Amino acid sequence: MDLITGLAVVIGIMGGIATWAAIIIGNPYLLIWAVFVGWGSFYHCGGKEAGFKNSAVANLWGAVCAAGALIALTSIGVTAIMAGICVGISIVVLILAAKLPLLSAIPSAVYGYATTAALFLLGAAAYGEGVGAITKVAAAVVISLIIGNILGYVSEKVTGAVVKA
Repeated sequence: MDLITGLAVVIGIMGGIATWAAIIIGNPYLLIWAVFVGWGSFYHCGGKEAGFKNSAVANLWGAVCAAGALIALTSIGVTAIMAGICVGISIVVLILAAKLPLLSAIPSAVYGYATTAALFLLGAAAYGEGVGAITKVAAAVVISLIIGNILGYVSEKVTGAVVKA
């Protein structure tokens, strides 16, 4: 079996099982869409142990930057201009941190940032109000992204075994 076919079969089966498990578990800290973003981020960073580390750390960093922007924005007062300022400053910080090798996977940091901001904008009410809610949103995203990175790592190993067989 070739690599693409192996990846399609393994990730298809694992993705189906992950989706089923997320629905059965029904936990607000397990977001299947964010799991898939983390999974893709793992492969985007080249896979293997280095890809896992780079992706997971950058995903976390992006979520932290987004949470910081959201906390600042909700503390100052939400207006269009303040939203632009808070996002702009946090993105400068997010990208400048890429000068550190551990935080150099800028696209993966953006995945963490975007998924955190999206969950806050679309579903924050489910997590409560204020700083505590923003922290819960970021935690839900980070947990899901890390699970996705783990599934990426496992799917890479399983695919390697299937393709060799």
